[in-house]
Amino acid sequence: MPNGKRAYLSADVFEGKQIPVRSRDFVNAQGKIKWPPKGTDGFVVDSAGKPITEPANLKAGQVIDRFGSNGGRFTSPVDNGEILPFNTRGLPYPEGHQVYHQYEIVKDLTKENILQAFKEAPDIVKEKIRLSLEYRGLDIEELVNIRKGKIAKVFGQGGGTQIQFGSSLSFYEDLGLVREIK
Repeated sequence: MPNGKRAYLSADVFEGKQIPVRSRDFVNAQGKIKWPPKGTDGFVVDSAGKPITEPANLKAGQVIDRFGSNGGRFTSPVDNGEILPFNTRGLPYPEGHQVYHQYEIVKDLTKENILQAFKEAPDIVKEKIRLSLEYRGLDIEELVNIRKGKIAKVFGQGGGTQIQFGSSLSFYEDLGLVREIK
């Protein structure tokens, strides 16, 4: 890595490049990243294996952040300017591999506000969002499903708080509900 840290290339590819991981233990025999079990989304789970989450209730003015592009769904809160340490986020990548971003919530992320923003969006934005959701077998109501919870211990890390958006963070930007500030 350019920062001097050691990494191993997984067989997973993003934007035409192999994705580095901090340890060979984070990949399977085929070299693919061993993500947390499907349906857990990296949250701590209860005794039945269900993620322990609650509605995120994000309000205008709150700040969230993430490592990686706005194409992802997972963020963490930035409370009183305090950034969640990288080693509490449960990420397989070496620190510094993905660009760090901060976003401000522009309008309370309520069901009403999200659906109204979608209704008022340009047709091209609505179509892009619809197609992406359909590809994943979801409908527009999924945009309002924003939840938060404790990050499970994965990839040797965890314990922080994560916020999972219903779909790509970029869609909320397109709808004018979230804006990048850093």
